Amino acid sequence: MSDVTFEQIEKRYAGRAAVADLNLRIRSGELVCLLGPSGCGKTTTLRMLAGFLTPDSGDISIGTRSVLNLGPEARPTAMVFQRYTLWPHMNVFHNVAFGLKLRRLSPAFIRQKVKDALTLVGLPGMEARQPSQLSGGQQQRVALARALVLEPEVLLLDEPLSSLDAKLRVQLRDEIRGIVQELGITTVFVTHDQEEAMAVADRIAVMHEGVLHQVQTPGELYDRPATRFVADFIGQMNFLSVQPGTSGTLLAGPLAFGVPQSAVGTEVAVRPEDMQFGEQGHPAQILRVSDLGHYREVLFRLEGAPDLAPMTAFVGKSEALETPRVRVRRALAYAGGVLLGDAVPLSAQVVGS
Repeated sequence: MSDVTFEQIEKRYAGRAAVADLNLRIRSGELVCLLGPSGCGKTTTLRMLAGFLTPDSGDISIGTRSVLNLGPEARPTAMVFQRYTLWPHMNVFHNVAFGLKLRRLSPAFIRQKVKDALTLVGLPGMEARQPSQLSGGQQQRVALARALVLEPEVLLLDEPLSSLDAKLRVQLRDEIRGIVQELGITTVFVTHDQEEAMAVADRIAVMHEGVLHQVQTPGELYDRPATRFVADFIGQMNFLSVQPGTSGTLLAGPLAFGVPQSAVGTEVAVRPEDMQFGEQGHPAQILRVSDLGHYREVLFRLEGAPDLAPMTAFVGKSEALETPRVRVRRALAYAGGVLLGDAVPLSAQVVGS
């Protein structure tokens, strides 16, 4: 398989940058998710890699060769779209075999390759079925088989699960992950669903308004978001407005934090699971408790801190909330939308009286 490199890619529409100065390398055999909200540039990036769009500047290479002068049919890629895009007048066999027939391969070879591809995606013996006889999940498996049967160097997946119900999405994403690992195929997976990206990706590339904000493993991305946007987009985050305290500390109501540096507009960010209820900490007023199965989501205010917005904490089913006191276990500091570093909770001041 081959690696993929985007170098200084720009794509503009009506003077607006859909993708701006994109530099990204996807390693051979790696599954990378392009993640972001609608309009962030992720699908534009994928379509430029596929050859459906041409960048205004920059270069895209697969392995050691630039592919900008190659049409979609000549690139070593295969794409699975959001909508299954099966030909309704063709049965499963002919849908999957379509690309192979264009290569003028022998009928016996094509039959075996189609059989192998359908077995790989969990649809053995389904060659004679019509698309109308298949469920949504089965249709998307056929679309995946049609891409894999071509043995591409790079597999492109454009929101392939967004048309499916929640339970089937989880099942199929796990199957896709397993197939990609088994084949060792370089894969670019576009999604707006952060949970989906966290579950399938080796690395996640987060985009916003055409700009690549951060590329990391799911765990690194969650634990240390490089920008405020990433911190807000990945999981849930409490953002606390702070004021300068003594000896370089920052104060958010009764909470105090030590930071390596600060700047105008500095905010402290705390994940809900890093808000801990217990006997120590600052008194809190609970506004709402939502039971989410294996944990509870608690919306609360810190007492004596009317300027602070309500915050969210995730607590275990057995944690007592009768006399709520809260402390912060871990936090980060952001200024100008960029990570400054750790904001160390100062326990002596957190307890505050």
